[in-house]
Amino acid sequence: MKNIILSTAAAILLLSFISYGKKAPDVYFEDLSGKKVYVEDFRGKPTVLVFWQLYCHSCKDELPKISKLAKKYKGKVRFYAVVIGTRDILQIEEKKREWGFDMPVLIAGYKAESSFGIFGTPITVVIDRDLEIAGKIIGSKRTHILEKILNKIIQE
Repeated sequence: MKNIILSTAAAILLLSFISYGKKAPDVYFEDLSGKKVYVEDFRGKPTVLVFWQLYCHSCKDELPKISKLAKKYKGKVRFYAVVIGTRDILQIEEKKREWGFDMPVLIAGYKAESSFGIFGTPITVVIDRDLEIAGKIIGSKRTHILEKILNKIIQE
């Protein structure tokens, strides 16, 4: 049992760094009006993608905190709440109101989700201005790590 736990922990740690320093995948998301938003559209400004689900309790705590951080970095960094597992716009809008966050929402299809290595939520991916993955944060309560990554890439 101990070996299984250690192996799982090692795999999660490896997955958290596996895409660091690589080019962001060439995929697209959809905004709530159905318009396609391509990763290429993020070129020129750092972008934060917070992957979440409707019934994720950790996401309920994390998204309002990151939404406040988005206000702090307004004009310097783009922030998106990327929902997985649903395309139900009414439910998405309801969760935004209920949880109290106001970042723009994008919908990830299977290809975008798998290309970014999303295996749970919340997972936050930071993309620099050149579309390189500057960080991948697994889990919640890690906004201090996100701020460190953002401060570093803004200064570059």
